[in-house]
Amino acid sequence: MAYIYLLDIYKLIDQRIEDANAALANASGDPNEKKFQEGRIKALTDFKDYLTQNLNSRLPRRIRKDLELKN
Repeated sequence: MAYIYLLDIYKLIDQRIEDANAALANASGDPNEKKFQEGRIKALTDFKDYLTQNLNSRLPRRIRKDLELKN
C-alpha cells in the first residue's frame, strides 16, 4: 500500500487548519466569517480524526510510531 498519500493528506489538513485559525484570529467582527472558520476547523479536525482512527493501522509500524509521537 502506498502510504505517502496519507502523510501528504495529514500535512495538507494541518496547513489548512493553521490557515483557518489565522483567518479566525483576523476576522473583522463578522459573525458569519467567524462561524464559517469555526465550522471549517471542526470539519477538518473531524476528517483528520476519521483518518487516524481508520487508516493509521495500515501504516507501517515505524511510520505509525513517528506519526503518533508527532501528534
